[in-house]
Amino acid sequence: MGTRINLDYYINMVMDEERQHDIYCLFPEEAESDSLADAISELGNEFEDEEIRLMRIKFLSEMGIKCF
Repeated sequence: MGTRINLDYYINMVMDEERQHDIYCLFPEEAESDSLADAISELGNEFEDEEIRLMRIKFLSEMGIKCF
């Protein structure tokens, strides 16, 4: 059983909803890969690495995906 964390309060302080949505959509449940490197590569210079990392943590937490 995994632990879910709610980072919404912090994410909402540092990123607007549109940016959150754009990044979050890169990590669909049925994705071939949830690779951080792939996401960073796909988004290019439009987003900061930290923003992508934060949204990936949110995705993994909400979907209950085990990452090890």
